[in-house]
Amino acid sequence: MFAVILTMAAASAALSLGSLRITQTSPAPSAKQPIQESVEKAAKPQQRISLTPQYSPGQVVRYQMQATTITDSHHGGAVRDPQGPTSLTLVWNAITRLEVLAMGKNAQGQPDGTLRLRSTYEKSDASANSGSYDPEAESIEAKYRAMEGKSFEFTVDAAGHISNIEGFEGGDGPGSPADAIRASLGQLSTGKNGPSDGIIIGQTWTTDEPVPTAPLAGLTWRSRSTYERNEPCQLAAAKASSPVAGQGEICAVILTKLSLIGSRPGHDATPENFKKMGLTTAGTWTGEGDSLSYVSLSSGRLVTVTQSSNEQMDFTVTQEGGDRMTYKGTVQSRSHLALLPPTP
Repeated sequence: MFAVILTMAAASAALSLGSLRITQTSPAPSAKQPIQESVEKAAKPQQRISLTPQYSPGQVVRYQMQATTITDSHHGGAVRDPQGPTSLTLVWNAITRLEVLAMGKNAQGQPDGTLRLRSTYEKSDASANSGSYDPEAESIEAKYRAMEGKSFEFTVDAAGHISNIEGFEGGDGPGSPADAIRASLGQLSTGKNGPSDGIIIGQTWTTDEPVPTAPLAGLTWRSRSTYERNEPCQLAAAKASSPVAGQGEICAVILTKLSLIGSRPGHDATPENFKKMGLTTAGTWTGEGDSLSYVSLSSGRLVTVTQSSNEQMDFTVTQEGGDRMTYKGTVQSRSHLALLPPTP
């Protein structure tokens, strides 16, 4: 079952929402000599770009996603795993439709960058392969296919943090679809907005995003993002498997390095929701990855993002009576998200 939970969490859709605007104004022209003007232009500071959401209620965007997740795991403890180590490869293809439902406002009535969104899966298809007959693999395929036509709503704030996910049946605990969406969206949305005063080419910034529903407390995804360069968006489109929006535009290229940081040594690693069930957890969960994002300078929309990551986990879950389950495993993920052209 833990393999199912990890596979669903790692393969969930990831959307990063934000828009770009140039915040630095050009100085008034001067009457200096042409040679002097050329020297000053060469030394002129770069314009800062601020990632500020500028969506409007009712606006709709559509994304296509392909994701592959390979999970290798081994269970032991009170209930032994008779089949030993298991491996599961999941390939998920989806098209999601995002609709802006509402925009938050501050005390002065101005937009504060918070958005309430509805995501609808227009397409959702998956194939799971464990190398042998596995009822869990068939169950995973069925769950992903059942998502087609389903909708959920969530809130994203100006910093890219995801909250208040609603619309899934089956609750909001570990392993639920809502939990899977929150985990993946959080990893890719954090750090994209950059510092509040804007960013320039070559600038690097770091952000942390807690993983509140993991079986070990204190886990945090740390993102170190760098605004690498500007280049035509069609270069990103050429890497996609089908045409995407943004061709003919210039994109900001942002490279992000991800690292999963564990809890402090000697710190109780049991999350509160596990304590309420009379469980104690201990162990390690580490990971690293990277993503490459193309964001249109003219529209501010994410055109494409490609991400890969690797995670390693080795932890135990102990009941009050002393029964213990051990879990060891790895998860390798690759995903690609692309903005689709508007429908006629």
